[in-house]
Amino acid sequence: MGQTITVDPVTRVEGHAKILLDLDDNGNVLHGHLQVLEIRGFEKLVEKMELFKMPQIIARICGVCPAAHHLASVIAIENGLEVTPPSEARLLRELLYMGHILQSHTLSTFFLAGPDLLLGIDAKPDTRNIFGLLNLDAELAKKVLRLRSIGQRTVELVGGRGVHPVAAIPGGMSARPDREKLELITNWGKEALALLDEVLPRVGQHLEALEEIRDIARLPSLSMGLSNDGAVDFLEGEALVVNDRNEIVRRFGAADYAEHLVEHVMPSSYMKTVHLRGPEESTYFVGPLARLNVNCSFRTPRANTALREFRGQGRPRLSALDFVAARIVEMIHCAERMVEIPEQELSGGPLRIVVEPAEGRYRGMVESPRGILIHDYTADSDGRISEANLIVATQNNYDAIDSSITAVAGHFMPMKNDNQLMNGMEFALRCFDPCLSCATHTAGRMPMEVVIRHGSEVLRTVSRRFGL
Repeated sequence: MGQTITVDPVTRVEGHAKILLDLDDNGNVLHGHLQVLEIRGFEKLVEKMELFKMPQIIARICGVCPAAHHLASVIAIENGLEVTPPSEARLLRELLYMGHILQSHTLSTFFLAGPDLLLGIDAKPDTRNIFGLLNLDAELAKKVLRLRSIGQRTVELVGGRGVHPVAAIPGGMSARPDREKLELITNWGKEALALLDEVLPRVGQHLEALEEIRDIARLPSLSMGLSNDGAVDFLEGEALVVNDRNEIVRRFGAADYAEHLVEHVMPSSYMKTVHLRGPEESTYFVGPLARLNVNCSFRTPRANTALREFRGQGRPRLSALDFVAARIVEMIHCAERMVEIPEQELSGGPLRIVVEPAEGRYRGMVESPRGILIHDYTADSDGRISEANLIVATQNNYDAIDSSITAVAGHFMPMKNDNQLMNGMEFALRCFDPCLSCATHTAGRMPMEVVIRHGSEVLRTVSRRFGL
């Protein structure tokens, strides 16, 4: 009879979860699994909600990626009403979103996965955290804090609030920043580019030192991301799925997502997994890496150059570690657009068209920082929600996460080092930047504990009692 190892909870991820490892009689890893402990409730909470209030209410599902849910909701409503907002409103939404992606990627790259990268995954847990980064290089920490602040302040100036934006409304935007604020955002974009020039080489150096993990943490062969005629686009386009030979095997829009994707309840987790429909269902992954695998260009020069270097021979990259490098490319693009949009593209044109709620089906699809996000609502004749379904990025990545955890655990298990094993598995998970608060919903605090069992017998327990 095999053994089970439990890592409970994993740390430096958004939400609460634990990792289960099943071992055979010889102590070899059979399977690793992320068990999500939070109870998801928003799909029921929004029933009977007024349709046009959804963009503000649904943003509360998460404090890390609220802008993604805010805009996915607005776009779903506009798709259902078959209206297109004015170009000025679409540009302002993009500007808001560039700040959102920049702050989120900064959080993931430097504060969540950063201690693993910069201090080493073999570092002691009590130093492998944000405080360890401060001790390692206080100036670097100040720069990345400033970078995240720039992104968050941009969301605030364009979206009306820094954490839960409110400015996007069905039919357009409720307001625009004045010229002084737009000039401020332009200057922030230029500052962000300068900061990225200083801090990103550090990340690149440490990524090169982790080639061992890159070769181990292999991903499914299918990448799924939003594409706008071959260019990366976070808010417009269709979903493309490409295989490891860079061939398009599936494409669909928001209205048709249910014909291509199927959700499954996991008996050991509160988070569902999602597969591609077919005679034999296929697994895939989403997120920054998938976006760069699916698309061949950005619409900004520096990011486009970085993308060409990232893609190399043009074949998709299929390691969990490549998620980190992909975020770097997207951060450059965000900073460039923060300069371009206020400086060159906003014209002062109309912000909205007047629309009214109606009975019907409303589906929208955007790229959250972590990947494809789908909102699907049904509204009754009173314009209230009768049914809602959300498919978030971390659900799309569930199988890929389990695969990477299994591979990394199998690599470290023979070394008989509990700290290294736990660190390696957590780092593999953090590469995906999972947002469990989006996928499920509750609150609580749990200690870090690994229980090693043989059948029903507990062989030993390893614990951690701190969070960062």
